[in-house]
This record gives sequence, structure tokens and C-alpha cells, in this order.
Amino acid sequence: MKLPITGERLTVLSPGPYVIILGAGVFEIHIEGELVVHRAAGSTSHRLAGEARPEDLSTAVDGVIVAATVESRGELRIDLDSGHRIVVEPDQYFEAWHVTDPGRYLVACMPGGELAVWSPEP
Repeated sequence: MKLPITGERLTVLSPGPYVIILGAGVFEIHIEGELVVHRAAGSTSHRLAGEARPEDLSTAVDGVIVAATVESRGELRIDLDSGHRIVVEPDQYFEAWHVTDPGRYLVACMPGGELAVWSPEP
């Protein structure tokens, strides 16, 4: 599934402590699971919500979204113009992430990777 956030600039709205909130235009991305950043140079970094780490999350995720997809098993992938890829895997026990335009659109990765999608009726 493609998410309607392509072309938006991704920024950090709140780095925690328990939920990482990213902004993409009018959309918010709430991450409660492990966020993995694959850098263009080949290195990766991991960030768990609620985990205090000195790495600069803002620098790692800053950029324009060139692709945003959800795999059928619930994996969120966001590719940035910087060459970085952000990945959030589903969690067996809790909601790992959700993307929302409050009151208009919501895609949530439920426990186990099942997707829940709400959007306005045409």
C-alpha cells in the first residue's frame, strides 16, 4: 500500500519519550516500535521510543519523502531524497506505528502486523 505522504518533508515533531512523532505536511507519523534508519553510506541506526540515545534523530530523518509504502505484513518504509530509508517493523504485542491526518485519514499497524485503515467515504 502506498501512503499519501510522498513529496512532503519529514521532520521530527517529538523525539519521545515513549512515542516518536514525525511530521509530513498535515500528516503525523507516530512510532511506538523500533525505528531503523538505513543511511545511504550503508550504516544503520536503531531507535526505540522511550530510549534515550545521543544520536541526532532530526538529522537522520530530515528530508523529502520520495516513497512511502506499507508491506502486507505491516512493515512501514519511508525513502528520503537524502538516500536514507526509515523502516518500522510490526510488533507482536502492540501497535508499532500509525500515520494520520487527524479526522481525515488513519493507517495503523496493529499487533502482529494487521493493518487498520480509516479514510473518509467518497
